[in-house]
Amino acid sequence: MANSLTIQLDAAIIPNQTLGGIALRSHISILKDHLAGLGSWSPASFELVTPFEAKYTLGNGTIELYVDIRNGKIFKLAARKGYQGKFCGKIHVGMMIKQAMALEPKLYYDESEEVILCKDVVGLAMEVPEIDPSPEAVPDMNIETIVVYVAEIDTPNGQRGDW
Repeated sequence: MANSLTIQLDAAIIPNQTLGGIALRSHISILKDHLAGLGSWSPASFELVTPFEAKYTLGNGTIELYVDIRNGKIFKLAARKGYQGKFCGKIHVGMMIKQAMALEPKLYYDESEEVILCKDVVGLAMEVPEIDPSPEAVPDMNIETIVVYVAEIDTPNGQRGDW
């Protein structure tokens, strides 16, 4: 049986669009062959995170995929350790945050969200390895996760799964 989609651990990270060759807003059914046998013979896993959000972990934890179960669409993708693709062709998981900020001056740490954001770029966040770190310590940390997500998730319709 051929896979319905090939996951690419070196694909570019494009905010509000794609990661790993998986397009945001796609229906979960595009990954049916990757998800078959979860919990038995497949190295992937899944869990219900909230009543309306399922998380799938693929590629031995390299990619996390989040689905709104009300509409079956992928709304968030996360690149973790082992992911080789880059944001803007230069920023990657594991890179020191101060190096990333030197390469992309629009990056900044949002203390209230506890993530690195990019000014004027929607659908992108970079996570740090600590919970509630001091802002002064963040530049010396490494990027733990790069997340792309659909911009409409923060709208009232998005909160209802109507997007």
